[in-house]
Amino acid sequence: MNMPSLRRASGTPSKQTQRMGIPKNKKLVFVSWAANCSRSDNLARLLGGDSKMVYAENLGSNYVTVWLKYLLQMWMTWKLLWRERPQVVMVMVPPVFICIPVYFYCLFFRAGYVTDTHTAAFTMSRWKPLLFLNAWFYRRALINIVTNEHLARQVEVWKAPVIVIGDLPVQFKQIGSFPSNGHFTIAVVCSYNPDEPLDNIWQAARELRDIEFYATGKLKVVPPQYVHSKPDNLFFTGFLPDEKYAGLIKTSHAVMVLTTRDHTMQRGAYEALALGTPIITSDWPILRETFGQAAVYVDNSPQDIVACIRKLQARWPESKAAVQRQRQQRLEIWREKEQALRTALAAKLSA
Repeated sequence: MNMPSLRRASGTPSKQTQRMGIPKNKKLVFVSWAANCSRSDNLARLLGGDSKMVYAENLGSNYVTVWLKYLLQMWMTWKLLWRERPQVVMVMVPPVFICIPVYFYCLFFRAGYVTDTHTAAFTMSRWKPLLFLNAWFYRRALINIVTNEHLARQVEVWKAPVIVIGDLPVQFKQIGSFPSNGHFTIAVVCSYNPDEPLDNIWQAARELRDIEFYATGKLKVVPPQYVHSKPDNLFFTGFLPDEKYAGLIKTSHAVMVLTTRDHTMQRGAYEALALGTPIITSDWPILRETFGQAAVYVDNSPQDIVACIRKLQARWPESKAAVQRQRQQRLEIWREKEQALRTALAAKLSA
């Protein structure tokens, strides 16, 4: 068996970063049980910490091996924390099991932990039965980050400290090139999860023969029916390194990222916002509130996807300008969130 992956993304604190609530003598490490997560990387960077991916990929996620995978990742996490000795540990949830080694590390070494909870922890059937564990760990955290007010209210019911941070000011270290042949191009950001209306995206692509669609994500997790039924103008990119992914997002005319699940922040959409690319996303309140005029909003039906793409295509220069305005507005909102997080962490760390 190959060694499990342990990837590191370091944050070099800028003047803005040093205003955050982590004193200079407090080391921060953000641990995620994933092969990659740009949200974790960017939060760590903004806080002046290190982002580390702990992931035993070869054990897979089926019910036979997943417990071995989690046990191995707990051990890897403990060894990582023992070696790094951070005073503040941030964790990505789900899975909530990541909190187990982190809690005991913080207990033994008088450190504190912060959770950053993705919507799936509250909405996916796989994780909802475990919310009692979330409640227990969250009450003992320095603070818990969620992506919207709906989730924050659930955490407040647990009498746990919570702050809402949805989209982030994403920064890519490098932006690579991506081949362009002059066609109107749409990057379809996919993870091939059940909440993505892939059937409808594929059907819409068949009706838009003059447009090229590039679907991201690991090829090995693409359900076979979507490989066999792929329209000729839709191409799988496979999993792209960060710089090539950024190049695709930046050079595309639009980024499409859809979900059938309410209260779900779309990381691909705020990556597009950061790179100045218009957005096509699902018509949910949280997404309208976040992306405003930078996006067109669809009801996830093939007909509406087609209509909204044509609308964006006809108004593309205006859409590009709207993205720039919305990006500036979201940066100002982020600065307010940054100050609130800094204040909350400083108060907890000095208590």
